[in-house]
Amino acid sequence: MDRKELLLKLCEELTKTVECFYHEEDAGLKAFLGEVLGRYGRLFSSLGWAITWASEEVQDKVFEVIEDAFRKQHKLRCRLEEWLSWKVGEIVDETLEDKEEERETHQIQTDELPF
Repeated sequence: MDRKELLLKLCEELTKTVECFYHEEDAGLKAFLGEVLGRYGRLFSSLGWAITWASEEVQDKVFEVIEDAFRKQHKLRCRLEEWLSWKVGEIVDETLEDKEEERETHQIQTDELPF
């Protein structure tokens, strides 16, 4: 699948969940919907960051994780959005930590210039 198809498929999964639970009167089901929306929000936030700011290598990793999740969805021990939110967030957090370390290393190197 290409990246556009994967994003559209994620949106379809979100739409299905909203359609199932939005008009429910039960407070527990509304709370469940809120939890799912929060997880999708974190997932799409991480995806947005990766698409906008990350290197091509990180983007490839993110989309490989998404594609793999759809292929093996029946084997996941939690809901799709939980797993993807966790895995994609992990990739983004790792990338941000690496960038922060690079910035700190660069700052230390420039602070030590013999002027």
